[in-house]
Amino acid sequence: MLLHLQPGPSLHTAGASPSSAPASTSASTTATATPNQGLRGSRGVPPPQATELSAARGLSSASPSPSPLPLIQEQERLQDTQQPLPIPVPRKPRNRTSPSTSPVKKPIRYSYSFMADTNSLDTTVFDAILLGTGFTQTIVAAALARAGKTVLHLDENDYYGGESGAFGFRDLLTWADKVASTSSGNSSNEGDKDRIDFDKLVARAYNHVEVQLYKESQKSNDATVDLASVLASHKDASVEDRITAVEEHITASYPVKALTKEAKEAIHTLATWASAPESSATAANFKAVSVSQIHSLEEFIKATRKYNFDLSPKLLYSRGPLTNLLISSGIGKYLEFKLLERTAVYEALTDKVEMMPTSKEDVFVSKALSLKEKRLLMKFLQFAVDYENQKEVWRDYKNAPFTQFVQSAYGLTDKVLTAVVYAIGFDGNDNATTAEGLKSVKVYLQSLGRYGNSAYLCPLYGVGSELAQAFCRVSAVYGGIYMLQHKLEKHNVDKNANQWKSVVDHTGQTLQANQLICTREYLSTDMDAYIEARTLNRSYVSHCILVTDRSAFGETTLCKTLFPKESLVLNPGETSVRKNEHTISVLQVCGGTMSCPNDRFILYFWAESDSSDNTAKEELTAAIRKLVHIPGDDLSLKAPAFEGSDAVAADTSAPHNLGEAPPQGEDQPRMSLDQELDMEQVREEILKAEKKLFEESETNTPVPSRPTTPAAGSKPLSKAFQKSKPSASVSTMSAMAPRALFSLFYKRTTSWPRVPYPIGSEKLTPLPENLTVLKPMNHSLDFEAATEEARAVFETLCPGAEFLPPTPDPEDGVSGY
Repeated sequence: MLLHLQPGPSLHTAGASPSSAPASTSASTTATATPNQGLRGSRGVPPPQATELSAARGLSSASPSPSPLPLIQEQERLQDTQQPLPIPVPRKPRNRTSPSTSPVKKPIRYSYSFMADTNSLDTTVFDAILLGTGFTQTIVAAALARAGKTVLHLDENDYYGGESGAFGFRDLLTWADKVASTSSGNSSNEGDKDRIDFDKLVARAYNHVEVQLYKESQKSNDATVDLASVLASHKDASVEDRITAVEEHITASYPVKALTKEAKEAIHTLATWASAPESSATAANFKAVSVSQIHSLEEFIKATRKYNFDLSPKLLYSRGPLTNLLISSGIGKYLEFKLLERTAVYEALTDKVEMMPTSKEDVFVSKALSLKEKRLLMKFLQFAVDYENQKEVWRDYKNAPFTQFVQSAYGLTDKVLTAVVYAIGFDGNDNATTAEGLKSVKVYLQSLGRYGNSAYLCPLYGVGSELAQAFCRVSAVYGGIYMLQHKLEKHNVDKNANQWKSVVDHTGQTLQANQLICTREYLSTDMDAYIEARTLNRSYVSHCILVTDRSAFGETTLCKTLFPKESLVLNPGETSVRKNEHTISVLQVCGGTMSCPNDRFILYFWAESDSSDNTAKEELTAAIRKLVHIPGDDLSLKAPAFEGSDAVAADTSAPHNLGEAPPQGEDQPRMSLDQELDMEQVREEILKAEKKLFEESETNTPVPSRPTTPAAGSKPLSKAFQKSKPSASVSTMSAMAPRALFSLFYKRTTSWPRVPYPIGSEKLTPLPENLTVLKPMNHSLDFEAATEEARAVFETLCPGAEFLPPTPDPEDGVSGY
């Protein structure tokens, strides 16, 4: 199901292919936006270098110059041909009272201005400067600009999103190699406590970065090119000469002589990994490469722009704080979504990943639960919706573990407990208290039915970057200046007054503001030392991005899966058994989310970690083995068929054709988020099914989830709700086990100070009073924490101001754009 946050024209269409090109090839990129066009550089597409847009001129003017839409369209055409842009000429608006055959709309007012040198700004004093285009910063920037503040938003990266950015395949490899090769121990800025070492601090936040490209083990003719001899003969040569020698050796041994440019690039990449493993993110030194690896890498490079890999994958609750903010502010018109189809949970006793009943409709038709279990679950769900008005039920358990409350108060069986705690109530917190768990369950239940039989929305074109750019558009429309790939040198701080004064960029220009908002990687050495001293408890998130050739859940293509803590053995065969200490979350996305080609699937694995010693691969491989076939790993699923699967039967007589798209499930119609379902009719049908449920006998006769024909005079339910699939408790392993094609492992630091002043930190210079350092992205499934942090920062800086009020509708011609 494709969802639009607002009716009307959308920036993206389902058939559009996102661009993954870097946002700039020069030192910086500056951009603003129009309400209808959005930022030039959407999804990483840069504004043409010869014709940069900026709001630097006239930034603080109260009324920007009007610019009619036809002229802007002409500017876009000229930009595409790399011709100079004409300066927009204001046109007199047509009189609404003049006779006309059709209504005349007032012109939209745009803030457009131009500057020749994008490395310098005409205006250097602002109300606020934000460093980094991470998710929280972009919300704050949009809110400040909307409130009339002058905003400068800088980012040393060439893409939007920061630690929650999204990449095409080629850019993902570039990012991984850069992070892996940047040494956190070497710094040219030692001795200058005010300097900014961005690359060093980013690299420090990531460790155990590891790329793997899997062989096609089923191919009998998969020849191997041995590299040991050529590496040994060139061990004393320079890295460049060694790469050249290995590349020539692979090319000579490759059976295909007419190489495409992508094949040449694939061979060069593999030669680089083999020749200089210390400066890349490879799993180990390549002593040999197979023909299938070369071909697989070539295919990935060809489809690089069809991929949008998320560094921090997340979902949105249909009625959560972020979704409500997107709708109320009007920012949602820049975005598209699909509904999450199913939720699954791994059960260690049966060694199966099973679909969970997560709504009333699912409970009615579920074969996984007995009639008694269904009644217990229904009773609990009815309580959870109104738990705040029934405090006497849970008051004594307020600070107790959530699992203890649901077991003691409702006597739920293990299977129902799994459905409640993990499939419904899990928000990334394994140690949730009863108050926290009930709050999460209520948000989940409130989100059900708003747009269909699912509580979660999945943004298209990558999660982090797309959401970040949507808020950046609003900030730019209201005068905010955006400069990507803009290197920063140092901070100027008044130590006596403990006030941040300015930041100096790579051009030597001093940029001043009343407030500085940034993430930790933009701090100076002195500032970072203060936070480091206050951080006692270290926390990390292990990540894996895995590409497969088919869905790991049969016909279900967009699915959330959870492996509860202590349900997996991480080191099988070893005497000291080690289990997963935290829940492992899995999100599978398909081509329908515009994140990958239609014949590929992306599985994101992530889990909280308390130690940096264990690699992400060590902590996540056990979960991966339960879902996919890993070539060369005997403990993973077998290919092509999974023995003992009770999923829908499939023809296993022939291997899957990789060029043919696997089943993508039922097509879902487009839907705008302001077109909610007719909930009165939905409730009426649920009551009928519920009555039938309690009238049926212990025979567990399947109960229809809704009448086949609507009640007289009622509106038909949306196609999305009609097409939702009943929840059956079956193994999720398809008869054709998906094969791993590519993976990227990495561990991200999320440590944050949890105590005010530990011993030793009082001797350090505290952070300036007008500096706000934002927390790193956490491991939870949704964006609630980041959204609330952005709201709190805005309310601190602009007390009494409205947080992101609705943006004027361009169709109404309201000035202010």
